[in-house]
Amino acid sequence: MTDTDAALRAYVLEDDPDIAALEADLLREMGFSVVACTRIVELGDLMELALPHLMVIDVMLPDGDGGDITELLRSAWPGIPAIFVSAASRERLAELAPLGPVVPKPFDLDQFRQAVEQALESGRELRSAS
Repeated sequence: MTDTDAALRAYVLEDDPDIAALEADLLREMGFSVVACTRIVELGDLMELALPHLMVIDVMLPDGDGGDITELLRSAWPGIPAIFVSAASRERLAELAPLGPVVPKPFDLDQFRQAVEQALESGRELRSAS
């Protein structure tokens, strides 16, 4: 892994430890350093320390809605790519689509990787437009 690869940072907000571990493993394979958290407040604390290149966010969390917190975080830090991984209803997943790629649970590993690439590309486009 090169220094450039190591510089990629991803935050995973997921309350299921098995899914969080799987997502973290996949992201590491893609060259990310990963920090996982289980609560929205933890993600907020991480964002104050260092901004990620990608956020992977579960929607249904014990302390709130991952989609709602993403909108709030983006108001402070625009352009941070996010993907949503959730077993939420189709209607809720459709509402999230404008915020980033949506991966319904259970997910296919290739589907997850494609969502990561799509989110990163969207983030690059947003940064180059500003």
